[in-house]
Amino acid sequence: MASSGEPGSFYERFWQDADYQFEYAFRAAVHDRFPAIKKVWGGMLPPRRVLDFGCGNGVLAYWMYAHGFGNEIVGADVSATALQFAARHFARPGLTFQSLSSSDGLAALGTFDVVIASHVLEHLEKPERALAEIAPLAEWLVLEVPLEDCWVPRVTSTLSRRERTENPVGHLKFWTQKSFRALVASAGLMVVRDFRYASAPFSPYQSPCKRLVQRAALRTLGVETYGRLLATHYAVLARARGNAGAGVER
Repeated sequence: MASSGEPGSFYERFWQDADYQFEYAFRAAVHDRFPAIKKVWGGMLPPRRVLDFGCGNGVLAYWMYAHGFGNEIVGADVSATALQFAARHFARPGLTFQSLSSSDGLAALGTFDVVIASHVLEHLEKPERALAEIAPLAEWLVLEVPLEDCWVPRVTSTLSRRERTENPVGHLKFWTQKSFRALVASAGLMVVRDFRYASAPFSPYQSPCKRLVQRAALRTLGVETYGRLLATHYAVLARARGNAGAGVER
């Protein structure tokens, strides 16, 4: 997760509840984020050097490492609190964590086979700037965001008279599948493969009744129509248009 790294900032406070974040982030990595990465990566050979951009507390980087998705994985974030947690629990040969708060920033990290940005771009005021920074670092990008420009959240925000950015997880951008692909295209990238899925109906952090209703809606409507009503997740495998012919499939 990436945002302001100043002391006392939102994300420093966000990562202070380490026990909760460890449990929640671990479940998300195991059940949602790493499976989505594998889905869009497809049959290509595993990458050698991986950047987990906005790695937060390091759980996803660790889960990729544990499953051989990269010989060298670098997790990078602006939150000192999150990085301290990541280094304490997960750092080992082949898995390291770096701060993005220095003036050198991403340029100091070198180049990679793939940059992973899983649930990061929606936290940024200018996600297009982040894409411009990470796109030159790797042949491939795996980007995942929630698609939250849908009917129920919009109505809820209107009825509550609260701005949508006033949310407990720091989301600043709300996309549809079409608008997110437009953002990717505006960065000079093409989507090679994508995957859309619903996570909320299976989350233990919601009430059983709510999950039951959501699962019924998902079964009845399918993910595309369900996503017009409620939030879904969307992962893409992207690369610069000039590199469209490359890639090694098994």
